[in-house]
Amino acid sequence: MAKRGKGRGGESISGYFREVFKERPDLLFAKSNAELIDRWNADHPSQPASDKVKQNLANIKSVLRKQERMGGRRPKVATATMATSNSRLEVLEEHIDDALSMAKHLDREGLESVIKHLRTARNQVVWKLGQ
Repeated sequence: MAKRGKGRGGESISGYFREVFKERPDLLFAKSNAELIDRWNADHPSQPASDKVKQNLANIKSVLRKQERMGGRRPKVATATMATSNSRLEVLEEHIDDALSMAKHLDREGLESVIKHLRTARNQVVWKLGQ
C-alpha cells in the first residue's frame, strides 16, 4: 500500500486538491494549473509548491477527469469533430496513465526515466485537451 503524506492539519496533498476541485469543479478542465498552485502557496506558506506537490496535482486532476468520463458527465464540446478528437485524446491519456501506474508498480527506481517521460507525455496530452 502506498504511503500517504500528510500536510498541514493531517491532510494529504491529494486530499487538499480534491477539496479544491469540489469547491471549484471548473478548475478540473482548466488548461493551466497556475491558479491551483497559487492557492496552494497561499494556504501553505511554510510548504511552497514543490515538484512533488505539482505532480500530485497533475495525478489527482487526471484521476478526477477519468472519473468524470466514467460517470458519463463529459464537458460540452462545440463540434462533433472536436468531440471525436477530444475523446481519442482522453483515451490516449487513460492509456498513458495505465502505463505510468504499471511502471511505478514494476520498478519505480529502475524505470525512473520511463516514468518521467510518461508523465511528460501525459501532461502534454492534458494540455492538448485543454486547447
